[in-house]
Amino acid sequence: MERFNIIFNSYIKYYCGGIFVLLIVFIFTCSPFILGLIVGTIGSLINTFTFEYYLSKAKAHDNIHISTGNIWRYLVAILACCIWFLYKGEINIFGVAIGLMISYVLIIFRPFLSKN
Repeated sequence: MERFNIIFNSYIKYYCGGIFVLLIVFIFTCSPFILGLIVGTIGSLINTFTFEYYLSKAKAHDNIHISTGNIWRYLVAILACCIWFLYKGEINIFGVAIGLMISYVLIIFRPFLSKN
């Protein structure tokens, strides 16, 4: 579990920094696209946590069941889209979609980002 904490803590730095920058930009612009990016990036943070958690469980020596938490990641994406649906006028769906894609980009480039 320590390896999981090391990997996920490095991702948290990137996510928190990105969300902080997006919040500052949103304060000055009040853009629906930026608000959608914030919602999508928060969903992406949850998706990355879920993926890393299930991946660390799958790597355990005594575990024969391999899962990466796809159902939970789909539910997070559906929840983000439901938030967009409830606040259509304030949140842009393209921002939500791009924000949600961040976790999948990190999953693809994970071997290049981690040293282990």
